[in-house]
Parts: sequence; C-alpha cells; structure tokens
Amino acid sequence: MGCTNWPDTLHHIPWIVNSEIYPLSFRGVCGGIAATANWTSNLIVAQSFLSSTQAIGTSWTFLIFGVISVVALIFVLIYVPETKELPIEEVEKMLELRTQNSKFWEKSSGPLEKSQEM
Repeated sequence: MGCTNWPDTLHHIPWIVNSEIYPLSFRGVCGGIAATANWTSNLIVAQSFLSSTQAIGTSWTFLIFGVISVVALIFVLIYVPETKELPIEEVEKMLELRTQNSKFWEKSSGPLEKSQEM
C-alpha cells in the first residue's frame, strides 16, 4: 500500500521546490539546509511514532499525522507558486516581487514603536 501511494504523497515537493527557488549563488547552501531540515523532520517522526502509538493508540497517531499532512497540502496549494516551464530567472524575479510585496516582511508600527516615538 505504501509503495503504491508514494508518488501521490507530499514527499517529493520539498526536493522539487528546492531545486527551483534558490538563486544560483545560494543554491548549494540552501539546498543543504533544506535537506538537513527534511531529515531532521523524518527523524522526529521516526522517533515519536512508537511512543505515540503506545501513549494514544495507533488510530489517533495516524489521525494526527494525517491532519498534519492535510495542513501541509493546503499550505503548498496556497503558498507555493507554480514554476512549471519557467526559466530560473523568471522564477527568481517572481519570488523577489512576492517577498517585497508580502505583508510579513513589512515593518509594522506596533505598540512598542508608537510608545518610543512619544
């Protein structure tokens, strides 16, 4: 069952995205960091699986991992841009514009900054 459904899982997405989104000057370092994060996540799942099944049961453990997978799928569908058949230069420009226009990166004037201005 696992071998037949493996191509339909999210397992391959990090490797595809990592090969496309980093600029050439940082691709090696960023790919190494991403691979380390991926293997660390695999280690956490492997180390926590047996203790989780003993503590809360097999069905609840699979339910939790299933919910995490659905949340990851929704994240990928919403936030990962389509880069099929785009040259790397276009992908870089698209990602630069996306980060420049992102509200997350903008400096906000929160309560701490307002109190310092007074």
